Amino acid sequence: MHLTHLLMQNVRTYRELKLDFDPGIYIFIGKNASGKSNLLDAISQLATTKSNRHGKEIEVVSWDAFQEEEFPTARIFAEVGGLKSPVNLEIVISSIKHLNSSEWQSSRRFRVNGINRRASDLVGNLRVVMFSVDDLTIINGSPADRRRYLDITISQFNREYVRALQRYNRILLQRNSLLRNLKDQNGTIDELDFWDQEMAEIGAVILLERQLIVEKLATGAVKNYSELGFDNKNFSINYLPGMPLKLEREIEIFDLVGRMHEIIREGRHGDVWRGSSRFGPHRDDVDFLINGKNASSVASRGEQRTAVLALRLSEVNLSTEITGESPVLLLDDILSELDSNHRDKVINMSYQVDQVFITVPDENIAHEQYFPTANKYEVTDGDVRVLQVEN
Repeated sequence: MHLTHLLMQNVRTYRELKLDFDPGIYIFIGKNASGKSNLLDAISQLATTKSNRHGKEIEVVSWDAFQEEEFPTARIFAEVGGLKSPVNLEIVISSIKHLNSSEWQSSRRFRVNGINRRASDLVGNLRVVMFSVDDLTIINGSPADRRRYLDITISQFNREYVRALQRYNRILLQRNSLLRNLKDQNGTIDELDFWDQEMAEIGAVILLERQLIVEKLATGAVKNYSELGFDNKNFSINYLPGMPLKLEREIEIFDLVGRMHEIIREGRHGDVWRGSSRFGPHRDDVDFLINGKNASSVASRGEQRTAVLALRLSEVNLSTEITGESPVLLLDDILSELDSNHRDKVINMSYQVDQVFITVPDENIAHEQYFPTANKYEVTDGDVRVLQVEN
């Protein structure tokens, strides 16, 4: 799998950028805030529909566009090639100022081969694995950060999971709204019957898929962690469901739905008192352990970085195993953060996939001894200039 063309219009620092690609390694060299990470983030958005940066979606639209255009609009477009037929993917973020306010509002449209589609239809046509200096939040961030990581990873090779997740979030909103009404003594508790059953049925689909993927990721990550120089440490990854139940490996979904429904129903009165749902996939977490202790509290920064790198490398292999073709690798300013052993592992992986995009602050980091056949570009304030192109 690889990109053959990328177009960015009014995307953060870029007013317009057009690039053509073949399979291979592409290195973008530029100082901090030059815009090189924005390029990788745009590619990632086409794969996942989400920006890797926290913030409002309207922030994707170029600041200059707000100064010069009546209806500022950002556009990310790419052509993707691979084992299947070529496909065109597009995200359009439109902005309009509210009639009675100075606030801007935004909306997103998604297109596949020029036809308007749902976000879930875009996901899976391009698969990426992104290595970033912010990856440490997977270990030392919040449970929401780890759920987000799982959702982005699974969504790229399971479109039904995306739809289940969207449906679950709608159910959760409806149930929480009803719980707040009941807390204010509006309605009867029997009104929860329908939403409890829905939450159990859709939640079971999400729990089983998360459990399966965590187990598969863990198998590769544990092996990678040892090979990266910590064979004297016991590294493990465990999935923690957001409710008091133990997931057996071979549990049937019918049985799981029944057990989840029982837990949700028994917790009703506590939920009403809180005005929110206490149990379900929205409370899930993932435990990263080193020698049986939580890595976020006992591991050094080097050990944490190694654990995340081991996880990302496992993700690359899992994506290839499930889909039959390698994902596009996005390496955002991580090479300078790695020691020689870890850097060699990542570079070796780069030559096992069809296409890699790398950002570095200094050309010396992307030395020819590491990437003798790489295509190199210089990035300056959103402008991209070719330095070296391999034929």
